[in-house]
Amino acid sequence: MGQFDNPETFLKTIGRGCEKFAEKFKDWDHLFRVSSAAMKSDMGIGPKQRKWILMWTNKFRLGINPYLIQTSKKHTMKRSERLARAKRRRHD
Repeated sequence: MGQFDNPETFLKTIGRGCEKFAEKFKDWDHLFRVSSAAMKSDMGIGPKQRKWILMWTNKFRLGINPYLIQTSKKHTMKRSERLARAKRRRHD
């Protein structure tokens, strides 16, 4: 396990808002055994974070240590910003 000895550290490292769900995981074993359905119904974790957590727990099982992957600016723009940009392009 090394530097990852609890769910909180693991979830902080993978980022994307997953750290706010750290208290919902009982222990390290629970983080790696919980299903997507249980995360949804019992823990109230949304689809993006569920997929992200499941992807990184699987990578960790395969021997890949987690690291933060930043989201691109394209995907972090608000809808209103995207609409304003599209409107400006149409008028140019």
